[in-house]
Amino acid sequence: MSHTAWIFLLVFAALAISSCNRESRIESRQRRLNTFRSVLPMDVRNEFDEIIDSENCADVGFLLEEARACDISVDAAIDSIVRAELIDTFSNEEIVYFFWYYFAQAIETGSVREP
Repeated sequence: MSHTAWIFLLVFAALAISSCNRESRIESRQRRLNTFRSVLPMDVRNEFDEIIDSENCADVGFLLEEARACDISVDAAIDSIVRAELIDTFSNEEIVYFFWYYFAQAIETGSVREP
């Protein structure tokens, strides 16, 4: 086998091995959604889980705003999440909509495409 063939085989093997443990887009979104949901107070989480359409996001956003104002640990956790998601300029309603539409709704409807 030629030197070029060995290099090609080595690169191919490295790429194949590195892609074996790669998280799928659905798994990534589910993990990120779970992280968001885990920091919500129980009442906000329950209301988030009951969102049917985008109009419900305003009410849940208001609940999130109240929770953040009342509990510094919730505020800090949400702040950390929105910074990681690069949505730190979003209002509480927009944060709720983001996680509902792009995560919960997308996973539920199967609209998350894999590369």
